[in-house]
Amino acid sequence: MVDALLFGSIGVIAETSEIQRLAYNQSFDEHGFDWYWSIANYCELLKSPGGKKRIIDFANAKLSDDIIDSIHERKERIFFEKLKAGLSPREGIVECINVCRKKGIKIGLITTTSQNNIDALEQALSNTISFKHFDLITTKADVKKAKPSGEVYKFALSQLQMRANDVIAIEDTEVNQQAALENEILCYLFAGEYAATQHNFNAVKSPTAILSLF
Repeated sequence: MVDALLFGSIGVIAETSEIQRLAYNQSFDEHGFDWYWSIANYCELLKSPGGKKRIIDFANAKLSDDIIDSIHERKERIFFEKLKAGLSPREGIVECINVCRKKGIKIGLITTTSQNNIDALEQALSNTISFKHFDLITTKADVKKAKPSGEVYKFALSQLQMRANDVIAIEDTEVNQQAALENEILCYLFAGEYAATQHNFNAVKSPTAILSLF
């Protein structure tokens, strides 16, 4: 019996990669950098979690921390503005939430993103998903190490007072999937449109494929 379903990243809930990519490029342009992240190289950059880290890597660590922070902060503001137009949840997400609520299965959003990102996503999805239905929502403030560290999943199990075999997780990238697996949590890969995958481990086209386990 599954006692909780853990959605592992905001990318599991909604596809935001293209909006993020456009926001990065606009911030680069406003800062006077002749940089452009195509879909192809953004997919490659997404293999490494962390927005600031991607900028640092792309700049070959040649920019000051102040400039990195400025680029990233402006990117975040642009991203939030674009989200005001609203988002649609990914395929099967609403169905999974409804089944969990009907069967008394707890729901978690287990991320190491910022509270600002969570707030923006909640507003963008307000017409289709109520974040009040989540029993646990984590942010980077809850852990010392962000994903790909598995610390946030250990924290989630503690908060829910559950064991690893009581829950199922869904992640959007292979590296984030490993964060759940290192805690011995059964984790399915619901890869985002820009997530490059290699191993196809527990990969599903839609999270509704796992509803039979509930």
